[in-house]
Amino acid sequence: MRREETRLQVSPTYLTEVQDKNEVKDTSRAFLVEWIIDVHRKFRLCAETLYVTVFLIDRFLSLKQIKKNQLHILGVTSLLISTKYEEIYPPELKDLLSVSENKFSRTEVLAMEREMLMTLQFECTAPSAYRFLERYHKLSTIAKNDKRIFFLAQYLQEISLLDASLL
Repeated sequence: MRREETRLQVSPTYLTEVQDKNEVKDTSRAFLVEWIIDVHRKFRLCAETLYVTVFLIDRFLSLKQIKKNQLHILGVTSLLISTKYEEIYPPELKDLLSVSENKFSRTEVLAMEREMLMTLQFECTAPSAYRFLERYHKLSTIAKNDKRIFFLAQYLQEISLLDASLL
């Protein structure tokens, strides 16, 4: 997991490295991630789905420039890919489109999905902070008996998703 994490790690400064060309700012990214967290809760998805979704967004944005008005479709597409990968019963595309107030079409999302998968060379997941937390929780003799420690750590991890500098 450590080797894969290092290999697929996204630079925490990717949004500021090419600031003059990049329309997407850290505040735009934070609003998108906050919306994704809300949708994630609405569909009651597993925790890892959230981390995979944010990983896909960050990795794609670190490799390709997009316009600010494409950010929402990127979020929906990332959520679609991650639910296919992590969930047993992923939400259907029509459900994700309705949560997005039908701002874009099925065809647009599928085109973005193709573009993302090609850009990412179909590498759709990496070890997340959540996976490490699960592993350490199982190994810890103190935290095993106290779920509050695990939930507090999970809460802190989720808050850190909003800030790209904490990648």
